[in-house]
Amino acid sequence: MFSLRKNISAGLLAAIPLWVTWLVIAFILGLVIDLVGPIGDWLVAHSRSTFPLFADVLELKAVRYLISIVLLLGVLYLLGWLTTHFIGRRLLQYLDKVLEKIPFAGKIYSGTKQVLEAFKSKPDHAEQVVLIEYPHPGMKTIGIVTKTMTDSKTKQPLLAVYVPTTPNPTSGFLEIVPAERAVATDWSVNDAISFVVSGGSVGPTAIDFTLPSSELSKN
Repeated sequence: MFSLRKNISAGLLAAIPLWVTWLVIAFILGLVIDLVGPIGDWLVAHSRSTFPLFADVLELKAVRYLISIVLLLGVLYLLGWLTTHFIGRRLLQYLDKVLEKIPFAGKIYSGTKQVLEAFKSKPDHAEQVVLIEYPHPGMKTIGIVTKTMTDSKTKQPLLAVYVPTTPNPTSGFLEIVPAERAVATDWSVNDAISFVVSGGSVGPTAIDFTLPSSELSKN
């Protein structure tokens, strides 16, 4: 029975990240399929009389999925290419300005982009993994520093800390924490995400839990 529970637990931990990844991919792919569907229906209707075999193939669901996947990969490749070329970067900057002016959607877009940019550019302590007290003193959770700030009255250094949640680290929340109350770690972001997704089973056997970080509090 112990071996049975152990193997089931190990299988569950292996399945959770795969399931979360599939949910994200299935959602994005579903959007692409919804876009391809009307186009495919139009091609089938206009090619039925002249190219019946082509129309029959295009009506297959597997073919629609394949076209959607190829289209999605093509769009991602094009976006990646644009971000590495001057003209593409200018176009994306213009698109950013347009999207940011759209009510509600602009807030979501700009907020998401700022979080991703913080992880990518690593300003100050960004992408440093810390421990913060949550949900109450005496307990700590893993957080990723995305920005450093200062209290306007006391000049106390503050940290904006993104706290990923288990099992889906993208559904986390944000805490503003005094720098002196955060405990620095030597983890990478990948280490932190693996720890969160696995429910704590993938991680170090020792960690600095009690001592505040002098490095963070100095800045």
